[in-house]
Amino acid sequence: MNGSRRLPIFDAAVKVFAEKGFARATVEEIAKQAGIAKGTIYYNYKGKKELFLSLLDEGIERLEATVNREVARKDTVLAKLEVLVSAQLGFFEEYRDYCKILLSEVWGLGHRWEEQVQRLRSGCFKTIQELLEKGQAEGVIRGDLETETAAAAIFGAVGVAALDRFVFAQEYKYDRILQTLKQFLLKGVQAT
Repeated sequence: MNGSRRLPIFDAAVKVFAEKGFARATVEEIAKQAGIAKGTIYYNYKGKKELFLSLLDEGIERLEATVNREVARKDTVLAKLEVLVSAQLGFFEEYRDYCKILLSEVWGLGHRWEEQVQRLRSGCFKTIQELLEKGQAEGVIRGDLETETAAAAIFGAVGVAALDRFVFAQEYKYDRILQTLKQFLLKGVQAT
């Protein structure tokens, strides 16, 4: 794929998919938004579905890279979990439209995009789960916590809180949401 065409197509596709959803979005609208000919999209992708899947994969890669980079900078399990919540929320803040797509189109219709959901489960969820298990072994995370469910709950809580604020809130305060999530999620998993 031509790298110089990729960014405008992706940016336009994210905007159109976030606004209209996968089913109602058209290649024509994406091309118009990108300021390119419709044929350019078909030259690079077989169709709307391939473009959408490519966009999802790119976003998941970016999310995982962001989270993993930040987690690697910390030493303790609790510090890693805290920065993980911050990194995920920060990613969704920076890529709000992608957040809408990921949580409404993919998560909401997981059967259609099962491979992408599984990728999230084996990437982001697995990172959270492994941190929780390590914390249990160290005695800093509650031993009675079922880590697979807790990992999904942490990822989901951050995503849904972000989506709710982006879509419905009149006033959006990133720092306040972040502090609430950290207190709510991390205090709930800590050993006493």
